[in-house]
Amino acid sequence: MRRLGVRDWLAATHRPACLDLRPAEDFARGHLPGAGNVPLDEIDARIHELPRRGAELFVVGGELAAEGAHRLQRRARWSLAWTDEPPADWPADALDLGAASPLWSPSPWLAEHWQLLPAGGRVLDLAMGSGRNAVWLALRGFRVEGEDILPEAVAFARGLAARHGVDLDARVGDVTRPDALPRAALDGLLVFNFLHRPLLPRLADALAPGGVLIYESFLQGHRGKPRRPQWLLEPLELQRHYEDLLEIVAYREGEREPAARTASLVARRRPR
Repeated sequence: MRRLGVRDWLAATHRPACLDLRPAEDFARGHLPGAGNVPLDEIDARIHELPRRGAELFVVGGELAAEGAHRLQRRARWSLAWTDEPPADWPADALDLGAASPLWSPSPWLAEHWQLLPAGGRVLDLAMGSGRNAVWLALRGFRVEGEDILPEAVAFARGLAARHGVDLDARVGDVTRPDALPRAALDGLLVFNFLHRPLLPRLADALAPGGVLIYESFLQGHRGKPRRPQWLLEPLELQRHYEDLLEIVAYREGEREPAARTASLVARRRPR
């Protein structure tokens, strides 16, 4: 962790993402360009709104910054820089009055292939977790629904959608139940980091003609959680399962990040 002056950050060719820890009303009166805002007293509950593991993060907020940076350092997820320079000393001509920028990002596999989804279509995110993929698509004009078995995950997703001013139909539910999916009704279907093999054929049936499935989950050889074989895909299993059911648009297997092996698929239901 290192100290970094605000002017040095502004002058940098490559700026680390900026996290402002001040209360929302202080942030709204002026903040650094492109900054995100998670107040210090909410940081533990909203940790999923920060960048992905390994990213650079610049922590500001005047006297709040030192405590916040040290709390984040204990999680050992980011390359941290910080400053305790008071906002009154920040260059006034550089300050922004706009909305907070998202510091979080969707799955890279989704970011690479989302434009294959029918524009403005109905998309369901199964086992959506904290809702980053779902909210990211809602920000791009899709009608998004999300379902997860954990009430706390659904609450977080609803909060994330509200903070970004988008609609998200987020609900608590067991996605493995037989009636979890509509039939031939979805323009897009997302499944990330989740495997329930009896669900696989029902995913194809849930797509409308031209609808797109974007799927990524853990592969045998993965060195983190989960570890049980029933939650790990076999090599080429995902491709073999869908090659006769859908048109496979993209497929790959391998390292997503250190210790994470995944199989990733994009497939489209053929028009009638």
